[in-house]
Amino acid sequence: MIKLQGLTTEQRLAAEALISDNGDAQQLTVDCQQGAPGICLTRTGNTGTIIFGTQSDLMHAVALYSGLVKEEHDFEIKQATHFDSLIAMLDVARNGVPTVEMLKTYIRKIASMGYTELWLYLEDLFEVPEEPYFGQGRGRYSQADLHTVAVYGEQFGVTVVPAIQTLAHMHNALKWDAHHAVRDTNDTLLVDAPATKTFIQHLLQAATAPFLTNKIHIGMDEAYQLGRGGYLDQNGFTDQQTLILNQLKMVVEVTESLGLDPYMWSDLWFTFASPKHEMYDPDVHFSPEFKAQLPKVGQVYWDYYHEDQATYLDRFKQHFELSDNVVFAGGIWTWSELAPNQSKMLATVEAGLSAAKKANVRQVIVTMWFDDGAEVPISAAWYGLQAFAAYQYHDDVTQATIDQDFELIHNESPVFYKDLEQFDNFTGGINVDSDNVSKIVLYEDLLLQRYEFNLKSIDLVDQWQALAAKMGAAKLTAANQLNAQYYQILAQTLIAKTNALKAVTGLRTGGIQAGTMAIEQIKLFQQALRQLSKVSRQIWHQQRRGNGYEVIDLRLGAQMTRADTVIWRITEWQAGRDALLELQAPVLQMDKKSNGLVGHALYQEIVSAGDISF
Repeated sequence: MIKLQGLTTEQRLAAEALISDNGDAQQLTVDCQQGAPGICLTRTGNTGTIIFGTQSDLMHAVALYSGLVKEEHDFEIKQATHFDSLIAMLDVARNGVPTVEMLKTYIRKIASMGYTELWLYLEDLFEVPEEPYFGQGRGRYSQADLHTVAVYGEQFGVTVVPAIQTLAHMHNALKWDAHHAVRDTNDTLLVDAPATKTFIQHLLQAATAPFLTNKIHIGMDEAYQLGRGGYLDQNGFTDQQTLILNQLKMVVEVTESLGLDPYMWSDLWFTFASPKHEMYDPDVHFSPEFKAQLPKVGQVYWDYYHEDQATYLDRFKQHFELSDNVVFAGGIWTWSELAPNQSKMLATVEAGLSAAKKANVRQVIVTMWFDDGAEVPISAAWYGLQAFAAYQYHDDVTQATIDQDFELIHNESPVFYKDLEQFDNFTGGINVDSDNVSKIVLYEDLLLQRYEFNLKSIDLVDQWQALAAKMGAAKLTAANQLNAQYYQILAQTLIAKTNALKAVTGLRTGGIQAGTMAIEQIKLFQQALRQLSKVSRQIWHQQRRGNGYEVIDLRLGAQMTRADTVIWRITEWQAGRDALLELQAPVLQMDKKSNGLVGHALYQEIVSAGDISF
């Protein structure tokens, strides 16, 4: 065991927890002392030193040290920090709610990488005593849950910050009649209403009470229907820039009364000022007078899409016209897919963070969104978090830099996590258009194949067969081994589904024997799907609360029962009692969200052409 000297009891216990996570078996004495920001690590034989600036520097230093001592007998490592705050934002509101224990694991993981803050994107997933329907049935956290997480984070130098919504993205709250008085549209709050101010007071008091910081993110992004529903009926037309400014002033009045330091997303200032109603319109500029009238709120520029530094640098210039307190938020592409888009993540993170350094942006955030069902396991994102963190402690970052840090800090090879890219990327380069091929194939209807044309030119099976073999051979730590099992079975299921889809289309020109072959392939898909369902629920419940998995059960279960129906239909067709008219429809390119090789679609856009709720 590495013996740490010179630390407080609290620091030592936190450091030893990270060393334990890294599988330490070294006998070594290390003197620790606080110094300038950053870290300095040395080892000579069985003694060493750690010099650290902050508690987060210490956590990163200890994790890195415990990896280095397994590889090198003597070393001297110096790393300075590039940002004042290195922040991870974890989405807990899009169907998958991490357990408190998973949040603790997450905190230890990001602490080992040097993160200083964890922003919990909550929406309605926190208890509000005065609003009993807020988060009802969705697995919301109690005040005690959030306080436990906040206290735990503090031990590891990770300040836990609430991130809520005070304007839009409120559909899960506003669906309740109890909140009718504050509803403008199904997604947006009613600005300038007394009931809305009371509601906001309740939310802000409840959202901040469990935490140990006065920092809060108040949301306010993507409110495209602002003033177009109940507000319009009651008050007539008002331009949206006026409405968001009114709402912000009211929210800040409440945050000031509570002694809070608020941050917001910046996109709507640009959207509402743009003649084209374009988010981050490059032609939009803000006058000193406009900047002066804004309340003192940090402006968070979010951009997960561009692979060139120039775009980010231009947007930073525009943002400094808006505020002196500009924060950058990149993303690690865990959303709307079954596996992370690693190539898109690496390209956008490199461009965004390199530009942030040049623009002297002092706070940076990596976002982990889980749009459309939270189908990516949290633990599949460790590599993306490490990639983002590399820009804090290295002047020049390459993929080799990230890989080395990952192996040292996490005690695992990064190869498994990088290979996850192959579920969706068939480009041979960067998956720029974020094709989510695996999700499309998994949920594609056997008879009503919307993406048949888009998929026909790509060899899916060969790539997924090679991937299944890689997943099966992956050597991960015991805590992460279920990842490999899940993704191996997912690859096998996708192969079976692809074969079933092709066999069904063969019915157009085949006879009775083609029908028998199609039934066999569908049954093989069902067999694989049963295995996928078992391991899917296992990894979900290892990391998340039960709330939300009913959605995944419905999605996977629907594939099973739909397969039963298609088998029955084919049997009827073989007997001459069903014409399978669906297969006689023209095969057209799927032209909705298909700017890549195949397309990027949400579940509802894949599973049926019927525009109904799923």
